[in-house]
Amino acid sequence: MQSDAALRAYSYLEKSIELGLAGRLDAVSTAPIHKVALKEAGVDHIGHTEIFEALTNSPYALTMFNVHKLRVFFLTRHVSVRKACDQITKERTLAYLKDIDREMRTYGFDNPSIAVAALNPHGGDGGLFGTEEIEHLIPAVEEAKAMGINARGPLPGDSIFAFALDGQHDCILSLYHDQGHIACKTLDFEKAVTITMGLPFMRSSVDHGTAFDIAGKGIANGGSMVESTRVAAYYAGRKMAHQRATASV
Repeated sequence: MQSDAALRAYSYLEKSIELGLAGRLDAVSTAPIHKVALKEAGVDHIGHTEIFEALTNSPYALTMFNVHKLRVFFLTRHVSVRKACDQITKERTLAYLKDIDREMRTYGFDNPSIAVAALNPHGGDGGLFGTEEIEHLIPAVEEAKAMGINARGPLPGDSIFAFALDGQHDCILSLYHDQGHIACKTLDFEKAVTITMGLPFMRSSVDHGTAFDIAGKGIANGGSMVESTRVAAYYAGRKMAHQRATASV
């Protein structure tokens, strides 16, 4: 049953990508898919982002959470925390900062402020609680600044989200899955929306699972789907407005 549902969902994604590549739509708002069911059905990709990145032949696909004033990107995503720590390198961080700066500008953010979250407590406290900040994050931020990117940090993970809510940053680069997810979902679970940047068209999605356990019972809340569709339209509009503005210059 779950495998059948996964294959049907996958076919819908394929169709949306076909329409997007043909220029027949500007944005896609996707419902949740079941990652385990996808694997059982023989689909090679683990989730939405990987599917859209592969089937559109995009050079990269950035995941950004949008909830109220928070915009949160993720340096690592669906890997264990142990593996995530290994993936937090200067090279990877710098590459993401360049991609984030490029994508934010296409949505009309001029010189976007990108705050990088720290990995360790108190940002490592000068190496007392870990050296990832000294060895990787600070060098990446400094090199990004030298390239003209408005990068800041690394800033302690326990306060960076509060600063962004106060308007000090346009977006945050979170280092691992739960670091950013917890902040966004705690702020407003129903309004948390996932956006994929780097594709030929706008794509957003709800930030919750399929909830097969309550399917057909009439108790599911569709608020996130409504918000996902609203946010997709908002960012697609921003991108088109920016394209028109730059074309007229």
